[in-house]
Amino acid sequence: MKSVALLLCCLFIAACATAPQYDETWTWDSPVFDEEAALGQAGLLSSQKDTLYTSIWTLGGGAFQRRQEHHLREQHELWVRRQVELGKMAVEEAHTRIRDYVPSKDH
Repeated sequence: MKSVALLLCCLFIAACATAPQYDETWTWDSPVFDEEAALGQAGLLSSQKDTLYTSIWTLGGGAFQRRQEHHLREQHELWVRRQVELGKMAVEEAHTRIRDYVPSKDH
């Protein structure tokens, strides 16, 4: 029992140590949408998909990938809307960016 607890502890520490870094200073007012920052702020970093951060029941069938993509699409739309509010982007460009956005597959 102790060895299982030790193994889980080691896996947890390794997952935390190998999690990709993201820009914690990124905000909705930033001129560029940062997928890593959006995923990191939501706790959906790719290295965590095989750890205790995600339920074992959601790992199969690409559920984790779909969750990430759905979250990125939502965050991208919010970011685009914020850019329009700030006057940094025209409404037509915003509609095009939202329609054409495809989350990166390397996350």
